This record gives sequence, structure tokens and C-alpha cells, in this order.
Amino acid sequence: MIEETYDLEFREPSATRLYLAMIAQEEFAKAFMLLLVRDEVIPFSAPILRAMNDHACKQLVGLIMDYVIMHWDAIDDLKAMFAEDSEMGEKFPADVGSALELLRYEKIGRWEGKNWCWDVDPNYERTALGIAEGKQDRRKQDALYVRIVKDGRVASLPDQFTEQHAKVEIEKANRYGQLVAAATEGESLTYRYEKAISAFKMLFAG
Repeated sequence: MIEETYDLEFREPSATRLYLAMIAQEEFAKAFMLLLVRDEVIPFSAPILRAMNDHACKQLVGLIMDYVIMHWDAIDDLKAMFAEDSEMGEKFPADVGSALELLRYEKIGRWEGKNWCWDVDPNYERTALGIAEGKQDRRKQDALYVRIVKDGRVASLPDQFTEQHAKVEIEKANRYGQLVAAATEGESLTYRYEKAISAFKMLFAG
């Protein structure tokens, strides 16, 4: 699918390439979840299967994958990541921690049919919550369709997305693919990968 986006390199609008790249990201997130099942990190169940086919769930997994990958452009970026990891210890950045909890409790947990409610409503990080509520998927749909609001006005057009927007999403999809390939082969991965695996195991224990 990523290769198909390169075939569209010289076509307009760039939104088509962006859409395909975001779909590829979701497929890699699904593959990552299958690896978690293969390695007995999470169980295989009907709710897990449903999550593998749910756009928001795959996008939440993608946010976690982004954290694990530790992408950096300059050496100062890498140094900042190491400093952040040292400072946070076993804790996660707010968006990643929220993504883990939203995936486990607000998505899969509710599909498991568990009757529970929070004593105090969780204070989820805005980006992760937006993904869970469908904002990222609406952006993906906006790359393909003209969106009309209730009063009939045009809210967005696919041509709002530039070549740079598409490039960012294609590069992200490539990183997701590299992570899945490395995990599939059992290659040594980052400390953050092991940290995320431990969190998945804890959240899905029992």
C-alpha cells in the first residue's frame, strides 16, 4: 500500500497519498497487535479482534508505536528523548499513557461487557482522547471526501492537504512497517519497546 502512494507522487491532490499512508499505518498497527497476541502479551478474544478492525483503536496503537520507535531528526532530539526517559522512569508521557488506558478500558474493556464506571472521570490527554473520539479518522476521511456540515456548507475539501502533509504520513507509515518487521524477526528493540510490552501485559493480566 505504501508503494502505491509513490505511484501517485506526481498526481494532485496529495490527499490521496495521505489517505493511503494513513490506511497503511492502521494495517501496521493491526500487525503489531497480532504480534502482541503471538507473543502472548495480550490474549486473543472477540473484543481484541474487534479492536484490530476499529480505526480509532488502531490509531491509538499507532500513537504507542510512535513512542516506541524513538524517531529523531537531529542528535539533540535523541538526547532529549534519553533525558525524558531518565526523568520519567517507568511512567509514560501523558499522551502514551492515555492511549494505553483508552485502548484497554474505554474500548476493549467496554466491549468485554464489564459493568463498571469510574469513581472520578479520568483526565485523558487531549491528543489521545481526540483519537479515541474519532478526530484522526475524520482527518483521514477528509482526505478522501468533501465534508458538509448540518447547514449545508462545505466544511473541508481534500485539496487542503499538501505534499508535505502526505510526506509526513508516508514516513510515519514506513517507520511503523520497520518496527513491525523488526518485532516479527525478534530483533533487539528499544528500551521503550520493552516498557510498552510490560504495560500491555499488566493492563491485560487476568
